[in-house]
Order: sequence, then C-alpha cells, then structure tokens
Amino acid sequence: MVADDGGQSALNRRNFVKTVGTAGLVSTAGCLDQLSGEQSWPARPVEIIAPWSAGGGADRTSRAVADAAENHTEVSWNVSNQTGGSGSVGMNAAANAEPDGHTLGCTAPEIALFEHLGIADLSPDDITPIMQYTEFPAALIVHQDSEFGSVDDWRSYGQNNTVQMANSGFGSSWHMAAAGIASEAGIQVEHISYEGAAPAMTAVANGEVDCTAVGAAEAAPQVRDGNLKALGVAFNKQVDALPDTPTLADEGLDIEIGSWLAHFAPADISDDVKQNLVDVYSSVYEDDSFVQFMENNDFIRVQRSGDELTQFLNDQYEFYGQLVNELGIEKQ
Repeated sequence: MVADDGGQSALNRRNFVKTVGTAGLVSTAGCLDQLSGEQSWPARPVEIIAPWSAGGGADRTSRAVADAAENHTEVSWNVSNQTGGSGSVGMNAAANAEPDGHTLGCTAPEIALFEHLGIADLSPDDITPIMQYTEFPAALIVHQDSEFGSVDDWRSYGQNNTVQMANSGFGSSWHMAAAGIASEAGIQVEHISYEGAAPAMTAVANGEVDCTAVGAAEAAPQVRDGNLKALGVAFNKQVDALPDTPTLADEGLDIEIGSWLAHFAPADISDDVKQNLVDVYSSVYEDDSFVQFMENNDFIRVQRSGDELTQFLNDQYEFYGQLVNELGIEKQ
C-alpha cells in the first residue's frame, strides 16, 4: 500500500475523513482543502536521469535501482540518459526538476568538481542526497594487444613519450583518476575526453588512444571478453571485479582513487517526500534483485544516506578542490 506524504496510507486517511462525521467537517475544512491539493508520492512514474551514456556504471546501476524500486512502489521507474558537460547536463536537469520526487538524478564525484573547474554552477548544496549505493576503485586499462604488459612498461614509455589517455569528460571523476595516476607515475599525458566511461573504453578497444582509467567493475566485462587488459587497480587490495590484476601500489604507484554513485532529488523537496524516498531506497539496497545484480557485476555495495551522506559530499567537495589545485588543472 502506498503511503501519503504524512506517512499515513491513503486508505487510512479516507477512513479517517469518513469517520469524522458531519459535525467535524466545518472544523476540518481547512485541512481537507490542503489534503485535496496534495499528491501522495509516488503519484506517477519516477524518472532517474543518468548523466552519462548507456553502458557505463551510472547507467547500469541506475537501471538496477529502478528495477528493484518497482518491487517497493506501485509505479514504474525509468532511466533516461542526458549526457554532456562531464555529467553536468543531466545533473542540472535533475537538480532543477519539479521538487516532487518524481524526477531524480544520479551523481558522482563530479558534483564536487564542477565549481572548482568552472564547468557548471552546481555543487552538493544544490541537491537533496538520497542514498549512495556503490563505490569503485579506478583501474588502469589498455588494449588487450597493447605493447604495455605491465604498469612498469606503461610508465617507462610515458617518461619518454606522450601517452594518450581517454577519460569520461573534462572534470569527471575518471579524469581526476587519470590525472592523479599519471602524476604519481611522472609521465607525459594528453587527456582526451569522451562522454562517459563506456565511450572511453571503446576508444581504447578501437586503438584510438593508449589507455584510460575507469571503474574496475565497469571494465571487467570487456577484460573478461578479451577486448581490454587491466594493468592495475588504485585500491588498497585486489578487487573481485579484476581478481588477477595487481594494485597500483604493488606496481610502485602509491595512489588510491576512484568513484562512487549516489541518487538525489532537487534541493527543495519536502521532508515527507524525502523520507519516503529514503525508505524506498533502503528497501532497494536490500532487494534480492539489486543485491544479485551488484554481486554478479562486481559492483561494491556501499550505503550512505541522511546526514552521513551530506557530510560525505561536503568532504568530497573539499577533497577535490585540493586535488585540482595539487594537479594544477585550470578552470575551463
């Protein structure tokens, strides 16, 4: 049964109004007028805007969230892809949607980067975070037949030649990961931007560029299929997604960096609708279909919501501001 904004079921509310009786109608008229102008959530299908192209981690996991959410609401959940501006186009669309809980967005470290890089006037202050549900370390990816058989090969080449490195867009989390890894390796890099991790990996597979840094779980299917090769992961241990791949630390690069994904609503959403969303997302996180999808696709499940998630986003804003300065990346 779908709950209304006050947490009371629509059926129970009707029964309450019915039992008030004629004598109470005058005194409750104002309340009834207010109720008649409100809609319970969800009152229609819910849209999640994925700000990058189909096939990447944001798209795939958002679709898994949408599928699971339908098990806990009585409406359909859909995912649309609105790409551009390193994710700012889609995130802006979600942040500026009607604040009624029917249009949500997917965000990542980019929300903490846009202002630092002059990409968009959008920061964690402009959204209502609902739940973080995953994180993934960066993996250094090359073509399966690349001349780079190891991180050391890649590093040696890059110290004397310019390495062409694809990323998922200027100012994206994978741009930061690529820049951070290249800086730690002390190599010369030309950063080439694409609209998402999937196109960046395709560019590597097609031989357009030398390498990329994307999420380990995002790259795993193509690594297993023999299209790509993973040289190392920027994490403190090996990951299930790429079980045969060493950490970058094991290969002499002392860096841990990656990305995460969370869903959000517009900033001005009501507390009642926010709580309803948080409740549904908590159910989604434990839903068998979502858990199975995450496990089958080697995505790491991480749950943050409420004040903890708000603080995390604020911390990310400070962290990436410092990283941009350290790497000397100029504003657009």
